[in-house]
Amino acid sequence: MGLALGSVLADADAFDELLFIGRRSRAPENPVLELPGVGYSVASPGPAPAGTRVLLAVPDGAIAPVASEIARHGVPGPGSVALHLSGALPADALAILAERGYSVGSLHPLQTVADPLTGAERLQDAFFTFEGGGEARDAAADIVRAAGGRMLEVHAADKARYHAACVFASNYVVACGAVATRLLASAAGIPLWGGAISNLDHLGPSEALTGPVRRGDLDTIRAHLAVLDGDTRQAYAELAWQAVQLAKQAGLDAKAAEAIEAEIRNSRI
Repeated sequence: MGLALGSVLADADAFDELLFIGRRSRAPENPVLELPGVGYSVASPGPAPAGTRVLLAVPDGAIAPVASEIARHGVPGPGSVALHLSGALPADALAILAERGYSVGSLHPLQTVADPLTGAERLQDAFFTFEGGGEARDAAADIVRAAGGRMLEVHAADKARYHAACVFASNYVVACGAVATRLLASAAGIPLWGGAISNLDHLGPSEALTGPVRRGDLDTIRAHLAVLDGDTRQAYAELAWQAVQLAKQAGLDAKAAEAIEAEIRNSRI
């Protein structure tokens, strides 16, 4: 994420200098690191000069120790901002930096970034969610503007729910794809996923739902449950339950819905 977002900022000419700090002794191979004004280091150069923007593109569990390391370098220059990119943790995960004089916040790119090169493309025109205040909000808005994106604000108390929704919308879609591929080796070649996502985008969840649950096809659902076992059967049942609720919104007959729900309950035992 750090390399992808850095590439976006570089393309937009949104900085005077850009320094990546990482754990590798050698810089990773990436075009952005070859640009003028871009550097790489394994250690912070010292107290942040005035107007510095620090972006912590690290796993959630590393945010606190990295923030502590930055804080050890002392008081930053006026107008310095620190933002972490976690969707789940609140801005006060950087409280130690706020105490040092940084304006702090969280800026979460609402996009899937699996590698730096394609990730930079995905971040263009993406949505970002921000939590925090003061100069951190202005700095976040500048970053989002450089990406051509749109910034939404989220309250700290809502972040866990918000991020759980993000996980369902991205990570668990991949997990479902992995299950499909495991059940049928050629599933990756079947053009179902793109069509389902397109329908979801254009029609919304209840109208986009197709398949045996939407049709009230109890015999097919029973057949599926009969050939699945263990965790895969459990996952199918839980998702089928959610699908029934959508199908009812879309007009599924109440008796058909009750029969499917009863079958799912039995499969959980």
